[in-house]
Amino acid sequence: MSRIDRGITNHEVIPVIESGLFASDSAARLACGIIAVDGAALPGLEAEYRAHFDLRRRVYVDQTGQLDASELQEDGTDRDPDDARSVTFGVFENHRSGVRVLGVSRLIIRGDRLVLPVEEFCPDSFADDALDAQSVEVSRVIARHETAAIQDLVQWHLFTLMLAYVANHDLGRTFAIIEPWLERHLRGIISIESIGEARYVEHYLDYNMPIEIDIAASTALANARNGDFVDRYRKAEPTMTFFGRVSGGASRHRAA
Repeated sequence: MSRIDRGITNHEVIPVIESGLFASDSAARLACGIIAVDGAALPGLEAEYRAHFDLRRRVYVDQTGQLDASELQEDGTDRDPDDARSVTFGVFENHRSGVRVLGVSRLIIRGDRLVLPVEEFCPDSFADDALDAQSVEVSRVIARHETAAIQDLVQWHLFTLMLAYVANHDLGRTFAIIEPWLERHLRGIISIESIGEARYVEHYLDYNMPIEIDIAASTALANARNGDFVDRYRKAEPTMTFFGRVSGGASRHRAA
C-alpha cells in the first residue's frame, strides 16, 4: 500500500450504523453473509450495503491511498461498473455504539461480455488461457478492527463466505490481483498460486500480482480450521449467519 496514512486508525474507518441486523439474535457478536447481488442490496439490507461503501472509501481513499479521491462518484462512494456484476459480502459487529461494519468483499462474475479486472491488468497471465463466463475475481476485500486477531478472523470469514458462494453456484476458476505482502499472508488462510509477476497497477497506485485460488483445497483448509464453516455458510445462504456472544452489557440493539 503506497501511501498509508498512519494517522487514520482502524477505529476511525469502521462505519457505525443503526440497524436491525441482530434483531433475531441480539446477543450475537458477529453477523456474516451476502448483502447485495448485482449492485442491489438484498431486501432489508439497504443501510448495510450503503455503509459497506463507506468502509471501502475510508480505507482505500483515506487510510491507504489505493484509490484516488478523483475516482469517487458524486455520492462519495467508490462504486464502479463491476459492482453491477458482483455478489457483495459483509461482516458486522453487534457493538454498544451500534452495528459496526468490520469487513466487506465482493466476487466479480465475469459473464460473456466483459473481462475480469485481473485479465485487463495482467493480460500476459491469460495469453494462452481464455476464461469462461463462470470465472470470478475476488475484489475489494477489507477487514478492519482495533484488535489484530479479530481483524484476521473477519478476513477469514470473508474468504469462507466467498468459498461457500462459489461452491453453491457452481462458479468457475477464481482469481485475484493483490499486493505481494497480502499474497504471503493469504497462503496461511487459503490455497493460492501465483500466475504472474508483480507489476505496478495505476488504478490501485501500487504493485500487485495476479493469483488463482484453488477452491477445493481452500474449502478443505477453511473447514478444517474451524468447524466446517464453509458448509455452514452454504446451508445458510442467503440469510445471515451469527457467531459469538457479546460480553455482558456490550450489546445495544438498534432498530432499523
